[in-house]
Amino acid sequence: MVAFSAILQTALGLSAAKDLTSLFGPYLSPQAEILSGNDTDFYAQLQQRWTDYKAPSYGAGAIKPATAKDVQNIVKIANANSIPFFVTGGGHGISDYHNFDGLSIDMGKFNTVERNAAGDRLTIGGAVKIHQLTKPLAEWGKELPLGSCACVGVVGATLGGGIGSLHGLRGLLVDYLEEVEVVTASGDLIKASETEHKDLFWALRGAGSNYGIVTSATYRLPEVTNKGVYVNADYVYPVSANQSFFEVLEQFDNTLPPRLAITGASFFDRVNNKPVIAVNAVFFGPLEEALPHLQPFESLQPEMKNVSSIPAEQMMDAAFFSFFGMDNGACTPNQHINIYTVALRQIHAPTFQSFYSKLVDFWNANPTYQGRLLIQRYSNEGPMAVPDDATAYAYRDVKTYMNIEGFYADSGLDDAVNEFATLGRQEFAETSGFDQLAVYSNYARGDEGPVAWYGERKLPKLSALKRKWDPEQRFSVNNPVPLHWRTEL
Repeated sequence: MVAFSAILQTALGLSAAKDLTSLFGPYLSPQAEILSGNDTDFYAQLQQRWTDYKAPSYGAGAIKPATAKDVQNIVKIANANSIPFFVTGGGHGISDYHNFDGLSIDMGKFNTVERNAAGDRLTIGGAVKIHQLTKPLAEWGKELPLGSCACVGVVGATLGGGIGSLHGLRGLLVDYLEEVEVVTASGDLIKASETEHKDLFWALRGAGSNYGIVTSATYRLPEVTNKGVYVNADYVYPVSANQSFFEVLEQFDNTLPPRLAITGASFFDRVNNKPVIAVNAVFFGPLEEALPHLQPFESLQPEMKNVSSIPAEQMMDAAFFSFFGMDNGACTPNQHINIYTVALRQIHAPTFQSFYSKLVDFWNANPTYQGRLLIQRYSNEGPMAVPDDATAYAYRDVKTYMNIEGFYADSGLDDAVNEFATLGRQEFAETSGFDQLAVYSNYARGDEGPVAWYGERKLPKLSALKRKWDPEQRFSVNNPVPLHWRTEL
């Protein structure tokens, strides 16, 4: 990586900021910024990444474009000079990018939020984050099926599908996307929608990072559910309840109502030296209608509980008794986070019980490991209401998104964590209800492969569109779509 940086900088004359400026500067707007990779505070000037695990390197420096024209010119100049580039919107991606070394295109200036005159459409910049929308949506009496983490980029989440607590009721965020303004691999600025460049629009909705840089996106806005008042229910159980807990989750396989979203988490309480199982359930409706659906969790006799009605904009911070702090710890930058993920069509309680026993042993054997098991249990009724062939997103039938999330500061644990979590992922995949490993691509770590990310049936068309829109594979850093697949259109 170091050698590549040296070669790259020698070839381009990028030994100082002035050289990067001389190459790109004349073609950028006054508001754009050019940063040298030699600056001591270089990375601090960029959008901060959530995790430093397998992070990219930017030996060629970074540019913060301010206009769509800036983005076009950066892409064209980078192409002409064979400079690889990496685009950052929200900075919350977790894939393995350690083999990348080149130019950072930091989209942080694209952070505008605009609603149309009729109030039923929203247009945002490519780097807008979820927390920028929660309050305005509440004030407008509107909602979107946003994710459960406030610092995630909205557009980035959308291009991978966009899951969240409103999943069962509203479906995927990608299904509310109506139009994007996108810079293609050739540096052209175009619009894509159901009426313009329809093929590209199809590919962007599920495999979007492979086909261009989205500078703005327009969404339709549905009315808020239950006047923007939701039920938030939090429960805490001892480790001895794990078998019953997983059996309850299994029972929801075909009975989970669309208005109920369940998130389970288990972590090791190092202060009290014991594992803890916690549940956050959100019901999108009045309290009296929520209570019967919450009864299975009540029957497990929680050690702690809180059931209350809250305004929609407080939902993220209220979850899990705010155990993990503001935003439940999901927005603290530059943590060492190593995640393995599996998408499930079904909960197989014995698999969860077996893995959980091993997880407890791993916690005990590794005192500095702060990892957790995260289970997002949503009805698939919302996503399944849209035909499978409408978008490139492959896994509308998923019922549970499960993460083995490794939080730890000592990178010396990497090998042990990887060995442990790899075996766990394999076990869950074998009882997932899918024929092979399936993952939500926004949670992917990068080693799962195209079939796991995009589904076998989607890949022939995606590959054909890759050859059309990005034949030189300029946008192939994140979960790349191959140029050719086993079968062709």
